[in-house]
Amino acid sequence: MKKVLIIISILLLAGAGYFTYEKWVKHANLTTWSFIPADAAMVLDFEIVEDLNTIKGYPIWSIADQSSGFNNLRQGLSFLDSINGECGFSAIFEKAPLVTSVHKVSNNSLDLLFVVELQNISQNTFANATIGRLQNAGYRFKTRNYNDFKISELSKRGKTLTFIFYKNFFLASFTPYLVEDAIRVISDSQLKSFKENFEQIGQTGTQGLGSVYINYEKAGELLGAFLPEDKNFPMIAGNYEFTLDSSYLQFSGFSYASNKGWLSTHTDQPATFDMAEVIPENTAHLIHITSSNMSNWKEQQIQYVRNQNNDISDLQDSLKKQYDFNVDQVFDLIDNEIGIATLESPRARDLQKMLILEVNDIQESLTFFSQLTQRIALARGDTVYTETYSDNEIRFLPISKFPSTILGEIGEGFDQCFYISHRNYLIFSNELLELKNLIASVENEDTWGKSIQMNNFLARANNAANVSLFVNIPRAWSNILSTLKPEWEEHFKDNTNTYRSIDLAAFQYSYLDGKYFTNYTLSQPQRRRSSIPKTNADDGVRFVSRLSSKPFLVRSHAHKDFDIVVQDSTNTLYYLDKDQNALWSEELDGKLVSDIFPIDYYKNGKIQYLFATSSNVYMIDRTGSSIPGYPKNLSKGPSIEHLNLIDYDRSRNYRLAITDTDGNIYLTDKDLNVLDGWDPRTLDRAALQPLDHARLGSRDVMISIQEGGVINLMNRRGDYLGGFPFNTKQSISDEYFLRQSNALSNSSLTVISRGGELVEITLEGGVIKRDQLIKTSANTQFKLIPDTGNDSFIIIRNEGNSYEVLDDTGNLLFQKDYLSEGPILIQYYQFGAGKDLVIFTDKQNKALYIYDKSGNLITGNPLNSEYEVSLIYSSAKKEFQVFTSWGSNLELYKFNY
Repeated sequence: MKKVLIIISILLLAGAGYFTYEKWVKHANLTTWSFIPADAAMVLDFEIVEDLNTIKGYPIWSIADQSSGFNNLRQGLSFLDSINGECGFSAIFEKAPLVTSVHKVSNNSLDLLFVVELQNISQNTFANATIGRLQNAGYRFKTRNYNDFKISELSKRGKTLTFIFYKNFFLASFTPYLVEDAIRVISDSQLKSFKENFEQIGQTGTQGLGSVYINYEKAGELLGAFLPEDKNFPMIAGNYEFTLDSSYLQFSGFSYASNKGWLSTHTDQPATFDMAEVIPENTAHLIHITSSNMSNWKEQQIQYVRNQNNDISDLQDSLKKQYDFNVDQVFDLIDNEIGIATLESPRARDLQKMLILEVNDIQESLTFFSQLTQRIALARGDTVYTETYSDNEIRFLPISKFPSTILGEIGEGFDQCFYISHRNYLIFSNELLELKNLIASVENEDTWGKSIQMNNFLARANNAANVSLFVNIPRAWSNILSTLKPEWEEHFKDNTNTYRSIDLAAFQYSYLDGKYFTNYTLSQPQRRRSSIPKTNADDGVRFVSRLSSKPFLVRSHAHKDFDIVVQDSTNTLYYLDKDQNALWSEELDGKLVSDIFPIDYYKNGKIQYLFATSSNVYMIDRTGSSIPGYPKNLSKGPSIEHLNLIDYDRSRNYRLAITDTDGNIYLTDKDLNVLDGWDPRTLDRAALQPLDHARLGSRDVMISIQEGGVINLMNRRGDYLGGFPFNTKQSISDEYFLRQSNALSNSSLTVISRGGELVEITLEGGVIKRDQLIKTSANTQFKLIPDTGNDSFIIIRNEGNSYEVLDDTGNLLFQKDYLSEGPILIQYYQFGAGKDLVIFTDKQNKALYIYDKSGNLITGNPLNSEYEVSLIYSSAKKEFQVFTSWGSNLELYKFNY
């Protein structure tokens, strides 16, 4: 028996003794809506009860069913299930009209009022026949008077249902005063019902499963149950029809704007959404604004911002007075689109944002901002900052909070502004690194415009809206949690999988004849099976000799997929295409001591591969041919320990960083000619990692950490930066984490000692923190493991066979035990949107364990591996591919998560 049908039918039983035939004569002026109080936050209108029951067949029901916001409803359903002793409810009540209103009933909870219109005497007959059985089953039944109305209550196991019959209507709630409010609405002529209070609301269409009516003032208070304060909406009310299919829930109808809200500034038709090509795939949410008449919207928007925020108004006036900068001029540059993107941050305390302006003339716009920057620099006595990166010029706009000057509150979060141009877009960011990441995303086609998932979703959404809020729920998850009250934050964390099953959402408003056509779209793809199947090798290659390296995945100019490089015990290097067909093999003079680096030696778009053994540096193309003169060596010093490829600004003016076993560092050009200051740069201890490079603002930083806990930061000439070398005075883990920002002062480097002291320093040599993590014994050892994208890190606490995984602040994520005397290799992959993997490889037992950050083995069983793995994720297929090597086998595993 279906739960919602039970709730409507059983609610009728206890009131049967008060229900007489003459009450079936309908009052001409009463409908189900007559009982709904004006202070309801939301009203759901179903033509018949059966429509509500239909919703339960769709995935979206799991959200309401598991949300503690619907505690009373869920507990009530269980309560009613417990008295379901006979059949017949469905046939009798499924055709009854139903209206349900949603109310905030305390600071942290909400409840519902049910109003059912009873339409035939058989329902009354059925109730009379069943009431005695319920009383005999131990249900407590009592009545009380309220304003001359007789209210009934049915209780069991601490749960009380309050209900009343009036005429041919049945009203019920698990919060008594909601029934009392409904009585006051029909008995007090001074009180307005919901529809009387919102006379502008009309009827919705009849094609959907039902209709939703929203009182946005009360809906904002309702959200205050979850948020630290009530939410203010720019709408007064709205009415929407909703439809469902296997993957989407959509609401469409009209919203009515407040004259004082930001939505009311839009009084012209919208333009289309065209900026998907510059929205990076790691966007958590995007506010998108369009107008077919930008000059008209400009006047209203500027006035709205000035009226709402005195600080921004003062900033506008100050900029105009000091630098002759008028926000009107910026709007005059804009074509039809504005976007404000908040990016998913791998570390919750960081905030990366972008402002995207579609402009009429890109050259005119660049000239405008260049001249503005020069005026400001001249007035302040500063220099103009520009940087070339991958053939793109990145510029600095020295106006703090610039986006706020044109957009007000939604433009907040930009303490500083860097910007680039791409086609007819100007793109501003508060983080220099994010603009570089965007350049790479566009080049690698990691944008919304190239995403199958986003294109499918955008096809269901409204392509032309004045205002749109697009949310990628998994990527926005940490932001969502940070806005909740502590008790609700904990609840959402405990039910992460349920809430994140909605992966995309859009909230859109389009001006039309004095109101706003509204489209709310939620995407909830079919969930994977709760039981994880075993994962078996999908494909593989068996070699003659044992393999001695991990599988390296390398990009090729021949196609967009990855090719594979692996070495065997005879030191032979094999190159396989994406289908695992061997293209060539090359016997090297020793084992690999480096990664395989793609390099465009000739700057013609054709890729070669750079790598090293302890004796030589190699450079080979996809056909197996060496670059002339290679393999090469420096003909000096001890054996090669590390090799790294450095490209300062993606200009393909490469530098090779070679570190020998004594810690001497050589920096060469692509032909292995040593550069001044690096012949060699002598350090007194062996290096733990290859020499690396970071560009922070206008500064290039060369980084090398040594045994004994010494951290070296140098410039491109090999000279120490101020505050370095920095000596931690203890043995440290091999890896470090660099948090990059726009300058040395707000960037940092983190290491951890073997004994568990977490040390974070600025790149000016100042100590940010030195925190000793808990040691369970004197033998406890610690390691820092950066993710493969160097966006975040985890910490490993190891004692004997026990391995604990900690987050970047030292909080325990999970713990595992391995009965192995051999080394355990650990990797951390962070793909975003909750797709974070911690990978353990047991070399001795050739076993691979892939966990999520809660410690769940997501492959269902251990896989085969002897070395570190290479792993890729397809967001389009929602599929992981893991390449492993063990014995003489190269294997590929595929799984979904």
